[in-house]
Amino acid sequence: MSKVSIEPSASARNSISRILQALANSKQSELAEQLGVDPSTLSRMKTERKNNDLTEIETFCELLSCLGLKIVPKEYQSIDKSRVEALLVMSKSWMSRIDTVDDLFHDEISGQKEKLGY
Repeated sequence: MSKVSIEPSASARNSISRILQALANSKQSELAEQLGVDPSTLSRMKTERKNNDLTEIETFCELLSCLGLKIVPKEYQSIDKSRVEALLVMSKSWMSRIDTVDDLFHDEISGQKEKLGY
C-alpha cells in the first residue's frame, strides 16, 4: 500500500486543537475507563500516525470537516442566522438614533414627564 500524506483542513486543525486542549485538561486514565479502553490506547489515538500520516484523532476531525461538521464546546448555543440578522438590524437602528453618550441616560426625560404630557 502506498503511503499518502494528507494535510488537515483549517476546520479540522481547529477541531484537533480543541480536542487536544480538552485532553490536556482532563484525567486521561478516567477518560480511558469511560471509553472502555486502556490509557495506552487513548494515548496512541493522539500520537500514533497511520498510513495517511494522521493520528486517529486527526483523521476523525478531517472526516467531520469533510462532512461539514465541527466540534464546539457543550456550552455553546446555536442561534438561527435570520434571528441574529434581525437583532443586528434593530440594534443598528437604535444606535443610529444616539448622537452622544448623554442620549443613553434618560434622567432628563424622566424629570420632564409633566412638560411632555406623560
